[in-house]
Amino acid sequence: MTENFPERLKRLRALLDKEGVDGIYISSPVEDVTHRYSSNRRYLTGFTGSSGILLISSNNAYLAVDGRYGEQAKAQIGQSDFTLYETVGSQEQWFPEFLNLAGLEGKQIAISAKDVAVSEYITLQSILSNLKGVKPDLIPKFSIVETVRSFKDQGEIEKIKRSIEIAEKAFSFACSSIPFGVTESDFAESLKKAVFAFDGDDFSFEPIVASGPNAAMPHAPLSDRIFQIDDSITVDWGVLKDGYCSDLTRSFILDPASGRADKFHEVYDIVQAAQAVAINSIEVGMTGALVHQFAARHIEEAGYGEYFTHGLGHGVGLDVHDYPPYLGPSSEDVLGEGMVFTIEPGIYIKEWGGVRIEDIVHIKDGRAQRLSNLASTISPNFGGL
Repeated sequence: MTENFPERLKRLRALLDKEGVDGIYISSPVEDVTHRYSSNRRYLTGFTGSSGILLISSNNAYLAVDGRYGEQAKAQIGQSDFTLYETVGSQEQWFPEFLNLAGLEGKQIAISAKDVAVSEYITLQSILSNLKGVKPDLIPKFSIVETVRSFKDQGEIEKIKRSIEIAEKAFSFACSSIPFGVTESDFAESLKKAVFAFDGDDFSFEPIVASGPNAAMPHAPLSDRIFQIDDSITVDWGVLKDGYCSDLTRSFILDPASGRADKFHEVYDIVQAAQAVAINSIEVGMTGALVHQFAARHIEEAGYGEYFTHGLGHGVGLDVHDYPPYLGPSSEDVLGEGMVFTIEPGIYIKEWGGVRIEDIVHIKDGRAQRLSNLASTISPNFGGL
């Protein structure tokens, strides 16, 4: 399904008008060779190069690239309403003409705060200070493009679903045979091989594989700890496919007959029920804080309130953490039709371990619908048991 770049630009312009600015400047905070820091640029144009600047007004939209990316940009922005501007020399040399072409001399220009490093902002201010006539004002703005991105179109939904599908297949394969002596790092490597085998482009982030007491850390670093037969394991992983991310978590116990099994299942059942309560309660117009409260209250009433130590969820899309929305105790983000986000309650007990279950949902027809389909209860094949 093709991406509707003109519609995205239209929605951005409407938001710029609402914010009372005449245009917006979008770059990336680093030379984005990893393709992790220029999602706003890619979202609006389709351009995936590591360097480029967008300048957008009510009537014009330009992408500026240097000689490395001219041909690539021509090929990638054809479905958008952006005009290519190929730069020569330093930004001080070409930016005044670029500004003039966009029709933003003397205007109010929003700066997409996430996309501009302080050093670039200082350079821009210096360039503008040397302009003749009425100078434009640069106004840092947070979450303008990100707000537009938070409402996914159908093409984006399909790409996220494909990313989820690969993640689920890879995880199921990795769990189908876990040998004795495997470490957290070993399992992560097996999972990565499975991601590639099922046509994923990469992990969407460095996975978390936390065994035994390590699972008490929500974002435990990978280690060479060997899986023990009575361990519970938490795996948080995701896949990058065609630019879009997935993010899932499952917790499971290696030997259901072990002495730790009763405690694990008690905690697991509470977390699973908290997730279900939250998902079933979601409606358009709720704040992230309210949805978080549904899950937190259930965990608290079960006697584990102090052990749920993080927010309930976050948006997912071109970034694995796509904000907005954020679902946490102080979040004022309002949930709307088309948003895609995680629901991931957890309980973490020092020296014992932890349980987290994370799925991705999509608001459609006013309510939350699951996009992930992997069974919550995992029965791994550990050493042939």
